Amino acid sequence: MASSQPLSSVLDDSLQLRLRLWRDVVKRARPGIMLYPMLWLVISYSTQLMATRPVFSWAMMALLVATSALRWVNSRALGRAIVANFRWWQLGLYAGVLAHSIIWGSLFAYSLTMGQAEFLFLMAFSSAGMVAGGSNSFSPVKALSYSYILTFILPSFFVSVWALDSWGEAALIATYVFYMLNLARQQHREYWRSLKNELTLEKQSRTDALTSLSNRRYFDEKLNELCHLSSRDHVQLAVLVVDCDHFKEINDQYGHDFGDECLRQLGGLLTESLPRATDVCARYGGEEFSIILAGTDLAGAQKVAERIRARVAEHEVRYRGQATHITVSIGLTSERLEKYRPELPEQLFKRADVALYRAKRAGRNCVRSADIQYAGAEQLDAEASV
Repeated sequence: MASSQPLSSVLDDSLQLRLRLWRDVVKRARPGIMLYPMLWLVISYSTQLMATRPVFSWAMMALLVATSALRWVNSRALGRAIVANFRWWQLGLYAGVLAHSIIWGSLFAYSLTMGQAEFLFLMAFSSAGMVAGGSNSFSPVKALSYSYILTFILPSFFVSVWALDSWGEAALIATYVFYMLNLARQQHREYWRSLKNELTLEKQSRTDALTSLSNRRYFDEKLNELCHLSSRDHVQLAVLVVDCDHFKEINDQYGHDFGDECLRQLGGLLTESLPRATDVCARYGGEEFSIILAGTDLAGAQKVAERIRARVAEHEVRYRGQATHITVSIGLTSERLEKYRPELPEQLFKRADVALYRAKRAGRNCVRSADIQYAGAEQLDAEASV
């Protein structure tokens, strides 16, 4: 089952995980940002507080509106995931959320001392709902959820104990806090259980079952993404296509189980030959594998390809008492990308594929690079070749 996998096996990119996490928090919390001034306007107006204490009422309204505006601006920025200043936007979200909870929690505590039943009822009713909603909205981050609940409720607890000397009210508030903290903990667990299952299924949909490498779907998505990034930064991007030579003969001579083992071991050799975290290796289909080397020029890509070719040729595949050597043919291309075009990913892959056919025609077990100028003509020839 998907849920049986450890969380660390699917959460391998900490930065992307953090961005996903806080985007979820922003999305869940955004509907409640303007709730505070709206509720205060309704409560203060309906209880005549606007008429009896206008300075206080409008001062609180201005404070709540300003906090809501700052939270809205921060949520829009964090929603766009400004990576360079991510920590500052994260701290800004904390500050905005806790400012709202402290202000409203203080207003609720103030309502306990006024002796106005209608105002107290409306503040208690609205506060209970806001705490429940906030604990759910902020449940992806347990520390934020707990902080929101405590800063919201503790002012009224302290007022009940020290100002009103009402231990009954204090006990009731303490029970509510205990309940909400436990509810927040359960909501946090449910969120992470759901996220784990989602990421596990997403990873499985992008993973080749035989070799445990990425599959064609992931490769195509990653190539498009890296074309965007490389074009933006005007850097080199290399694509390699690797094909296992005479694979049909291996299947015919040793059986399909042995052939599958060849592909598994070949996938392992490719992965071991690509030490950088930014390198992408995928099983593109059948006995063909594809590789992306970000920031790698033609000479560097040729060096990597030759290392792969030599390593595979030296390796002996052993499986159930049978053994053989395999070889690979590799085609590659590299280009400094200046401007992104929708057809760019496909063009890069096709050029590497053309170079692969050149390697096949050259006798296999070799590396060939694409000639960009003549790639189009060679593609027409390749369709009728090996």
